[in-house]
Amino acid sequence: MDSPVTQGSKKTARDLISTDVMLGAIKLVEKGNTYDLAEEIFVGMPELPGLGRFHLSFTHTPEGTAKQGGLQFSSELFAGTAHSSTHIDALTHIQSSGKIFGGLDASEARDDHGWQKHGAETIPPLVGRGVLLDVAKTLGVEYLEDGYEISIEELQRSLMASGNELQSGDIVLIRTGKIQQFSDPEAFLAGQPGIGRAAAIWLADQNVAIICSDTATTEPVPLVDPTQTAHVAMLVDRGVHLVENLNLEGLSESEDTVGLFIALPLKMRGATGSWIRPVLIT
Repeated sequence: MDSPVTQGSKKTARDLISTDVMLGAIKLVEKGNTYDLAEEIFVGMPELPGLGRFHLSFTHTPEGTAKQGGLQFSSELFAGTAHSSTHIDALTHIQSSGKIFGGLDASEARDDHGWQKHGAETIPPLVGRGVLLDVAKTLGVEYLEDGYEISIEELQRSLMASGNELQSGDIVLIRTGKIQQFSDPEAFLAGQPGIGRAAAIWLADQNVAIICSDTATTEPVPLVDPTQTAHVAMLVDRGVHLVENLNLEGLSESEDTVGLFIALPLKMRGATGSWIRPVLIT
């Protein structure tokens, strides 16, 4: 078994997505094609069991404010986990043996108002080279079946099919086709395909900055072995953020496989994740 990283020695996204990496990614924009990779956030969207449900209700309506005279306006209050729809995991999302990334004790790194270390506010703006690994297309299927574990060899085949090579600081976009079921919460949550721990570690060893997928869990569900997960290997041991619930269908239908990836996590202090609106521009 690989040894977990301690004391934060692994370079994180903030280190890997350097100025040179960003400038190189910007130079990839030649066609002006923009792909919106986000799903909507709405009441009734698929949400993993146990994380609560997204709620939205009006605090003010034009009918109600009209009674006060003058300007009419409306506003709302919403509540829900950031681990729904298209989002990024902060390094604090997962703990292992009571520790978070860098070997910090989880009980000492947080208070009643959130995490004091590695909260979502510490995730940098993601502006870098996005590379599509279309595993479903490489395997000649519409989508991978629930529980299917993507291997290192399948990632390598998908990379070769894309005509690209991985570079340090890359933001990898893994397509399984699962997001096609997002409009059917029951089917979408029945299970998930995804990368196994070994494949995730292989990507991290290539110095990718972020691993993104079109699934709700990055790795296959049901879990084969809850003690050997890609989430622990990435978020706790290596400091690699995970983005989930990307919509890669439009990108898959195009001829574009690499481009400028931009996503801006919200500075949600102490939170374990953030909703994002990612785009890929070619």
